[in-house]
Amino acid sequence: MALSLFKDADALYEQAIDLIKQGEFEKARGRLMKSIEKDGGPDDISAVLVCMIDMRGRLGDISAYRNLLNALKATKAKEFTFGLTTVNIPMMIVQCELAIEEIQTFNMNGGSAVTLEKGNRLLKLAQRYQSEVGNETLKMNEIFLNDTTRTGIREGMVLLAMGYESLASGTVWNDPKKAAEYQQIAYGYRKQVGDTGESNLKLINDYSKTCKCWFCGRTTSGLGIHFFPMSSEISPILLKSGETEPIKSDSDDHNSIYACRACYTGISTRADEIARVYYNQAMSEMRAMEARLNAEIAALWSAVRSIR
Repeated sequence: MALSLFKDADALYEQAIDLIKQGEFEKARGRLMKSIEKDGGPDDISAVLVCMIDMRGRLGDISAYRNLLNALKATKAKEFTFGLTTVNIPMMIVQCELAIEEIQTFNMNGGSAVTLEKGNRLLKLAQRYQSEVGNETLKMNEIFLNDTTRTGIREGMVLLAMGYESLASGTVWNDPKKAAEYQQIAYGYRKQVGDTGESNLKLINDYSKTCKCWFCGRTTSGLGIHFFPMSSEISPILLKSGETEPIKSDSDDHNSIYACRACYTGISTRADEIARVYYNQAMSEMRAMEARLNAEIAALWSAVRSIR
C-alpha cells in the first residue's frame, strides 16, 4: 500500500512538471499541492515549484520572494527545472535576497537624508549584483518575461545609474554643483546600458546653470531648484545695461528674467493673496447679484399669481 502511495505522489509530481512545460500553471499547482499532501514524492522541490508558480505577475511582491526564498532554503537539492529552464538553487537564493533588498530600497521615500541613504544602498546593491550574480541572467526575468538580457552586470549598471541619480536628488538642495557631478556619473552608466540619458543631460545643465536674481541681485545655481525663469518684457535699454554682467539675470532669448527661490516664492505668494482678495470680492458680488435676482423673480411670480 505504501508503495502505491509513493507512486501516486511521484506521478502527481511528474504530471505537474509536464503541465508547467505546457504553461498550464494552475493545473500544475493543484497537482503539486496534492503531491505534497500525499506521502512520498519530492515534497521540498514541489514546494519550490508552487512558490515559483505563485511568482507569476508578482515580481515586485516581497512576500512572494520571501515564500520562495524559504522554500529554496528548505531543500537540499542543488537545482530544479521549471519548464525548459534549469535553475541553480544557490544562485536563485542569492537573486531572491537581492530582489527583496532591491524592492525595499525602491520603496524608501522621504526627504534629502532618506534620498541619500537610498542612493548609497542602491550603489551597494549594484556592487553585489555585479560580484555575486555577474554574467548570470536574472532567472525571474528569463522565466516569466522571456528576457535573457538582464544579467547581474547589467542590473548593477542600472542600479549604479539610479543610485547616483538618487544621490543627486538628495544633494541638489544644498549643493547643486555636486548634484550635477552625480548626474554626470549616472549619465555614463545610462549610456553603457543603451539608454539615451537625455533626462540626465537636462538635469546636468539645469543644476550647473548659475544666475543673478533680477530682483535682489543674489547669485545662485540650480535652475528649477534655487532659481526660476519668469516671463517678462525686457526693454532694449535694460538689455544693454546687463551686457557687461558676467552672470546673467535673464534667459538667452531675453523673454524671461531669473528670480531666486526666495523672491520667486515671495512674489508668487503675494500674487496668490491678491488674487484671492479679488476672487472673494467677485464671489461676494455674484452672491449679492444672485440674491437680488431671486428677489426680483419672487416678486414677479407674486405679481403673476395675483393677476390669476
